[in-house]
Amino acid sequence: MDDSQFIRVLGIKSTMLKVLDFLMDNESFDYSKTEIAAGTGLSRATLFKVWPRLEALALVMATRTIGQAKMYRLNKENPIVKKLMELDDLISEYYALKQCDPGAGSPKNDVMEVAASGRDLIRAIANYENDPEGQKDGQAEELLPL
Repeated sequence: MDDSQFIRVLGIKSTMLKVLDFLMDNESFDYSKTEIAAGTGLSRATLFKVWPRLEALALVMATRTIGQAKMYRLNKENPIVKKLMELDDLISEYYALKQCDPGAGSPKNDVMEVAASGRDLIRAIANYENDPEGQKDGQAEELLPL
C-alpha cells in the first residue's frame, strides 16, 4: 500500500501515524481492527502492538459492537487529532492550490514550511510509539507543542 501525501510529506515512518492517517481519510465511518489493519496495509499483530497507545491517548474511540467485532473511529474531540486533521487539511490545500497554479514556487520547500507547524507533534507521536516504557500515564496535552 502506498503512503498517503500526508505521510510522504511528514517523512516519518510510524505505525500510529499510518493508522491515524487512515482514520482521518475515512473519518465518517467506523471500522473493526481487522478492517483498519487491512486499510492501512499493516498486519494485525503490528496494529495490536500500537493499539493500546492509541487508546491510552484517546486518539481512537469505540463506537459500537457488531457481533463480536468492536468498531472504532477517530476521536475528533482529542486535541492531538484536531492538530493532525488541521495539518492534513493544510497539506491537502497546499497541493490542491499547486494543481491550480503549478508555476508558483518550489513545491518541496513550500510544503515543508506548511508541514513545519506540525513536525514537533509528529515527532512526539513517533517517539511515544517507540518508547519502551510506554509512558503509561501519557496524556494528550503532553504531546502537544507549546
